[in-house]
Amino acid sequence: MKSDESLETLERFMEARLYEWRQSERKRLPQPGPVVTISREPGCRGESIAQKVAAALDFHLYTWEIVEQIAKDEHVSVQVVSTLDEKARSELEDWLAEFEGTHNLSTDAYLEDLKKIIFAIASHGRAIILGRGANFLLPPEKRIGLYFVAPLEVRIRNVMEDRGLSEKGAREHIAKVEKEHRQLVKKNFQADIRDSAHYHLVINTALVKPETIAGIVKEVIGHRS
Repeated sequence: MKSDESLETLERFMEARLYEWRQSERKRLPQPGPVVTISREPGCRGESIAQKVAAALDFHLYTWEIVEQIAKDEHVSVQVVSTLDEKARSELEDWLAEFEGTHNLSTDAYLEDLKKIIFAIASHGRAIILGRGANFLLPPEKRIGLYFVAPLEVRIRNVMEDRGLSEKGAREHIAKVEKEHRQLVKKNFQADIRDSAHYHLVINTALVKPETIAGIVKEVIGHRS
């Protein structure tokens, strides 16, 4: 029969081996793939480019699904959520949203749901999130942040073609959306959406093709792993 001292030594040995086995198992678990966040200037056709990049990388592209999920979680219409998703509210509008309860949605409630969904997407990885403030919610080490830009003349032409607007109407549309995006990011994330320091890459979509963008992202992912 073994002594108590021998049993204690064996127990410590087994505990040490069990710890090592658990650590090795953890190392073998697949790590979540990267998440690419895309912010863009209005008129640079960010969504169609994001679709092509997602297809080239075999990533899932998240756009309106996020808005629809928030609407479902909060029992409000997609239109209510998209209003918050597009522009910053005044303090009065937010107060009324809180006062009206389930008939509306406050900025705080929207941001809380948005965080949960963005973090859930990030935990699974292999995703591209277009807009939705994802670049400002996820830390730099958890994402690859892209900012799509293009010359104003190119963006005006794109908006004229895509929306059937006159040149004047396209200019007004771009100016309006740019202002709303700046105010939204400043209010919700205390950041300047145009500041290149917030992104890993700023890409001129008038000069760089979607397949080239996908190749660049692959390179960045390769250097991270």
